[in-house]
Amino acid sequence: MTKDFAGVALPLAVAGFVSTLPSGVISGIRGGIVGALTASGSVDSTALMLINGGGSLISYLISIIVQAYMLGGIVHFALRVARGEKPEFGVVFSGGRFFAPMLGATLLYTLGITVGFMACLVPGLFLFAGWIAYSAFVVDKGLGGVEALKASWQATTPYRTNIIVYALLSMLVGVAGVLACCIGALLVSFPVLMIGNAYVYLKLIGEQPRLPAA
Repeated sequence: MTKDFAGVALPLAVAGFVSTLPSGVISGIRGGIVGALTASGSVDSTALMLINGGGSLISYLISIIVQAYMLGGIVHFALRVARGEKPEFGVVFSGGRFFAPMLGATLLYTLGITVGFMACLVPGLFLFAGWIAYSAFVVDKGLGGVEALKASWQATTPYRTNIIVYALLSMLVGVAGVLACCIGALLVSFPVLMIGNAYVYLKLIGEQPRLPAA
């Protein structure tokens, strides 16, 4: 990123923004509708709860679908960077061919991580660390959703302690980006983490990452 911010970080930042935009717009619309209905007093609390819950569910589903589509291109771009290449900007939007397996894997991943963190932080952290490379297995090896999750779990098992440390550091990087008025999350944290995940994946499959040529 420091060698070529515009060519490496900027495409990833734009892709990250696009992947979160639909959910943000829908959440804003939902909040506006609920706020207007609350102010008018024309709808009772039960109806407001149903509207709010339904809007949240729709926002969540659309978010998962968009992120699954975008994640394929983002991971493809990051892997090419980690292999020393200089991919074109448009690669981050090339996730269509990975959409079906990525959607299945992302749904299972999100469900597992959410339940794990709700039950107790430790199970969630273990799942987060064990499945950290699932998207790369979908993109790089052409695996299906379940197979990619299994492959990531098996590949990370011998290095679980190091991967957990990396996962904790990743969370700190994400928090730091959010604290920097959220701009740091898009322009710095997100690209760093995507390239970092690609680096970890390559190391897991026995391939040495390389810096892109100057």
